[in-house]
Amino acid sequence: MKQVNLVLQSKGGVGKSLFIWFVAQNQKEEKTNFIDLDESTQTSVARLGTVVGDQRVRSFKILNEYKKLEREKIVELFEGLAGGKSDKYYIDFGAPESAEFLHLLQHDVPADILQQELAALGITLRVFVIVAGRDALASCVNYYNALMTALAGQFPLTMLVNMGTFGGIETAEKAVGKLKELGIELKQFGDLGSGGAVKDIIDLISQPQPDPASLGLMSKIMYRKKQEEIKDIIS
Repeated sequence: MKQVNLVLQSKGGVGKSLFIWFVAQNQKEEKTNFIDLDESTQTSVARLGTVVGDQRVRSFKILNEYKKLEREKIVELFEGLAGGKSDKYYIDFGAPESAEFLHLLQHDVPADILQQELAALGITLRVFVIVAGRDALASCVNYYNALMTALAGQFPLTMLVNMGTFGGIETAEKAVGKLKELGIELKQFGDLGSGGAVKDIIDLISQPQPDPASLGLMSKIMYRKKQEEIKDIIS
């Protein structure tokens, strides 16, 4: 069975690209491939090729000129992955693509039918939703809840809380506590610490040829800690 991982967001700027970049670093020695559906930024194509090689990253268009999902395109994508050489894929959805995927489940292809068809293709699906803090929190959680309802338990769904977007770790931890009280299954990522380590890691991500070995000791420790965090999320 091929494993296909969907990474979705309700709005831009929540840290999806940061998460995908760390996943690529974690999967660098594997045969995992990456698909960029985010037409607004094409971030995956731009950055991930420098990590895993251009041959393992490609873009794919699923929206028409009116920013609406073409159902045939998403079917074509899954069929292509079923016949692909890799056994694991991560698909990067932009906010418009994420909204249209939810609409697809709500109005066109119920999750149980999608699950049956993907199983017939030899595909298992996992879904991740990035959640950020501050003004983005309500929108992110509302999207997660709507998607959870639409998925109807047919596919595993995990909320990924970007701890670096709450304006402080205490605020982030309080928000996580409230989400857990609601029974939400979540994982945490994105807290890069403070001081020079944050700048060093952000600079590393923006480099054309990122080499974690070039980091200073403190930054390298934080980087490895974040990699273990990502490894736990995607295992």
